[in-house]
Amino acid sequence: MRRVISILASLVLLGCGSDDGGTGPQGLVLSRAATSGDGQTGAPGASLPPFRVLLTNNGAPVEGAIVNWTIQTGDGTLSVPTSVTDASGIAATTLTLGQNAGQTLVQAAASGATGSPITFSGTAVIPGLFVQVDVLNDQFSPSSVSIQTGGTVLWVWGANARDHDIRPVSPATKPSQPTPRDGPFSHEESFNTAGTYRYFCSVHGSPGSGMRGEVVVQ
Repeated sequence: MRRVISILASLVLLGCGSDDGGTGPQGLVLSRAATSGDGQTGAPGASLPPFRVLLTNNGAPVEGAIVNWTIQTGDGTLSVPTSVTDASGIAATTLTLGQNAGQTLVQAAASGATGSPITFSGTAVIPGLFVQVDVLNDQFSPSSVSIQTGGTVLWVWGANARDHDIRPVSPATKPSQPTPRDGPFSHEESFNTAGTYRYFCSVHGSPGSGMRGEVVVQ
């Protein structure tokens, strides 16, 4: 009898624990899939690669769960507003960009899941008139961009970007986003006068070194 009780107690303890010693995700978790499609750019009207999320329960994929997709800001349409996770726990939708240049933000949500909602971005780019710069940890990518007079630059903080600002190098007064921000975040500026506009992150760079960049307006 004591042996039976001991076995039952062990089973209860195993059920309460986790296979990874408690270091992995627990419960229902929504995350970006390995190939998520986030941060894509394309011409106005283009369909981007699918946005993809992964739903797991204690680390195992969840099949047959509903994921809701909504456009939060920007211009565009979604292939489906609701999708169902497959056997691998993946759900997806496709964003078709609108006809105007700029960024569109899309949210994925799963009821009761940690990490929900998740925000994805897709950007419509008109060559020469609209350029995106990714704000990453310790760098602007690309660090140098060229646009035509009257064009716009969009700086996009990645989801993992931490504590970055944009300071103009004197005598320029732009671009300027003086408050350090964590991602996801974005900042947009138009340039109506030809010239070279240099800038830097005051936390991780300076006018002459570290995290810095330039906008060349032709």
